[in-house]
Order: sequence, then C-alpha cells, then structure tokens
Amino acid sequence: MTQQTPPPASRLQRILAYIIAALVIVSLVCIAAILIGTAAGQFAAQGSGQGLWPTVFFFPLVALPIAFVLIVVLIIVSARRNRALNRANGTRGAAPAGPKGRR
Repeated sequence: MTQQTPPPASRLQRILAYIIAALVIVSLVCIAAILIGTAAGQFAAQGSGQGLWPTVFFFPLVALPIAFVLIVVLIIVSARRNRALNRANGTRGAAPAGPKGRR
C-alpha cells in the first residue's frame, strides 16, 4: 500500500484559517472581558456606552457569525480543491479499498 502525503494548503485556505482563528480568539477575549468586568462589579460602567465597552460588547455579536460563514467558505474551497486534485490524479469515482477489499 502506498502512502500519500496530503497536498499543502493553498494560500486562500491558510488566509481563511488565520482570519477565522483571529476572529474567534478576539471574540472569546471580549466575552471573557465582559464576564470578568461583570464579576468585578463594573456592569454599570459597561452599559454606560462610554469608552471601550460598546466595542467589547458588539465585537462578538458580529465576529462569531462572520467566522461561522468563513468556516463554511473554507470547507467549500477545500472540497473543490480536493475534487480537482482527484480528477487530475484520475481517481474520479474510485472508492479506496479496505484491508479486506483486495481482489
């Protein structure tokens, strides 16, 4: 049995993955800041609409849905690339044979 190494990720796939990771990480930091600020008794200051708090509240509301859509886009891009590579290698509809599937 031959071992095939997966092809390296394309530039678009890497960029999408980094953007998704950054959006999710910053959103989680914002959520943690909201939780810590509320636990510290700063809830009144958070809801005042002054300073950085409105951005901290608003960012996860926008960034997490965008990250979800980008995950779907990344899956579609990866599937299309894998399909193109399979067609180029001539394995269009061939299913891989298991250990007992040899003839």
